[in-house]
Amino acid sequence: MNWVRLGLAAISLAAASAQVRTAFDLNDRGLEASSRGDEAEAVRLFETAIDIWRGLGPAYEAHLATTESNLAQALSGQGKRREAAGIFEAALAEFRHSLGAENLRSLTTQNFLGANLLMLGEDLRAAPLFDAATAIERRRYPNDVQLARSLSGQSLICLRAGRMEEALPLAEEALNITLSAAGDSGLDAALAYSGVAEVHRIAGRPERALPLYGKARAIYERILGPGHPRVASILSQEGLILMGDGKLSLAEKAMTRSLDILAKACPGCILEKTVSETNLGLLRMKQGKYPEADHLLTHVMSLQEQYGPGTGPAMAATLHSLAQVREKERRHEDAAQLQKRADLIMSFQ
Repeated sequence: MNWVRLGLAAISLAAASAQVRTAFDLNDRGLEASSRGDEAEAVRLFETAIDIWRGLGPAYEAHLATTESNLAQALSGQGKRREAAGIFEAALAEFRHSLGAENLRSLTTQNFLGANLLMLGEDLRAAPLFDAATAIERRRYPNDVQLARSLSGQSLICLRAGRMEEALPLAEEALNITLSAAGDSGLDAALAYSGVAEVHRIAGRPERALPLYGKARAIYERILGPGHPRVASILSQEGLILMGDGKLSLAEKAMTRSLDILAKACPGCILEKTVSETNLGLLRMKQGKYPEADHLLTHVMSLQEQYGPGTGPAMAATLHSLAQVREKERRHEDAAQLQKRADLIMSFQ
């Protein structure tokens, strides 16, 4: 969830040293590069700025943390989320030390870190970050989008744990706060719309989910462009709903477009790729195209094993779906082994 870029705290550049002015300039150029989708250039610029901030000493710790947070977001945009998580953790520690744990920049980075961990499937590490942030934000920033972001993270954790009755109120509260604080046309609104949509989709209410996904996708396409990974993720989920409605050709169009976008815009976005390939695999199974479904789901399983987490509900779901395909292919022994592995994973959840 690459929500927003952190700008540097304002100081008088006229009175600043040449090194400080250079570091500011590099950070700003990094933000510009990232805004146009050139994350590789953004990473280079942020890393150069970070070297300068470090050399300037403890007085610039908050500036260092800001650029580190921007760097971590750029890395996440390339799908390098494991690397990004470590940088977010360092930035959070520096913000807490220099500005305090209840400062809004600290909470913003805390939410970045939590969201990044969710993308890595590390819900147990993300949950206390969102819980702690929510407690502070309800008390100090009740009308700020940071509270909405924390609530969205909590909602997703509840959703993945099957606690639907908890997930929806959190997602709806996040949406209401976002619309009040930031309006209905920005990236935060898109995130909040898609969060509510996902709860409705999982809960079996596709008629409520689809228009919310449509709102989110329209915002992403307008601000980020039609070829952005976030657009790809929404398209794939819309495809699932279309598949459930029996509109298989429309579902195929949405899902294949999703994978095409990811291949071009973010080949390193493994999580998004596994979700989109899983969804297309389910569609191929429904179409009776079992060899194609087998190929897709086998590839998803290998990605989950390689990039992790190789255990958990997502992996169990992949194993279960692949077992169903193998049954259709009359590979009964393989199917039984896959299903046994899936059941074993779920027994530990």
